[in-house]
Amino acid sequence: MTTKIILAVAALVIAGAGAADAAGKHKRKWVRHHAPAAYMPASPYAIPGPRPIWAAPGQCFTDEGYGRYWPCGAGPATR
Repeated sequence: MTTKIILAVAALVIAGAGAADAAGKHKRKWVRHHAPAAYMPASPYAIPGPRPIWAAPGQCFTDEGYGRYWPCGAGPATR
């Protein structure tokens, strides 16, 4: 009698494992749609030489280093 119960339980375990194995083979494929890259045209005006951000377009500055700028028409930078 115990052998029949053991065989029945073994058959249920094998059948359950087969069904679980078959269910795991079908994977879902997710499709991701990415937004297209935005087109940004290049600036038509180039910055002529080193100058600070706050300077007007017609002004000329020399870069003294460490964020210091000296106007071109102010003479030598002697401090």
